[in-house]
Amino acid sequence: MTPETVAETGLSTDFTVDVSYHELDNGLRVVLSEDASVPTATVAVYYGVGFRNEPRGRTGFAHLFEHLMFAGSENLPHGAFDTLIYGSGGVNNGSTRYDFTNYFEVVPSNALNAVLWAEADRMRAPNLDEAQLDNQREVVRNEVFVNVINQPYGGWIWIDLP
Repeated sequence: MTPETVAETGLSTDFTVDVSYHELDNGLRVVLSEDASVPTATVAVYYGVGFRNEPRGRTGFAHLFEHLMFAGSENLPHGAFDTLIYGSGGVNNGSTRYDFTNYFEVVPSNALNAVLWAEADRMRAPNLDEAQLDNQREVVRNEVFVNVINQPYGGWIWIDLP
């Protein structure tokens, strides 16, 4: 719709989303936006590391680390993070992009405190043991081969971007 069409219909253009920005003493930046119209909460964590930070020939490290962040933490062994999220009726995932790696959870609002605690735990003390590293290295290697290298009509340009 053009502004003129909106004006003709009498629809309001006064749409705002309240957002507040904070920085914790440890440098963590937090963005809050409350919407009481839905009984869910979303937590999204972004790390400023992505494909662009990888040296040529070492493609996939950021994505490997993304996978390792799902391998458990000091207080949540492998699988317990997903059990917490899905057991509360929520969903979660992560992705690696050119400039960032992100993780997100959408849960019923009564699970928000548990999700914040779980994110803090895996941020503070992820399980980076050798067995998880070996397992996830193969998973990521296969993902890169299937989804990037073995594409018949071109792959992802991010391999050559850095």
